[in-house]
Amino acid sequence: MRITMSVINVMAFSRAPIPMAVVRRELSCESYPIELRCPGTDVIMIESANYGRTDDKICDSDPAQMENIRCYLPDAYKIMSQ
Repeated sequence: MRITMSVINVMAFSRAPIPMAVVRRELSCESYPIELRCPGTDVIMIESANYGRTDDKICDSDPAQMENIRCYLPDAYKIMSQ
């Protein structure tokens, strides 16, 4: 899975065949795509996702962009889960 959105927080976990899970938080800033992978037959399950900005410290490049930290895309989870 390749993520190329501007600012995105993804809570995902890789579920092994036995009932245990590893939870990881992945963050990608604009122009820095990430790739999510699980070993073997494990599956990535998206728990939550946000496309936007909720913090002025994460992906802090342009001071003008830091003015709005209440930016959230309600459909981000739906988009990421497809």
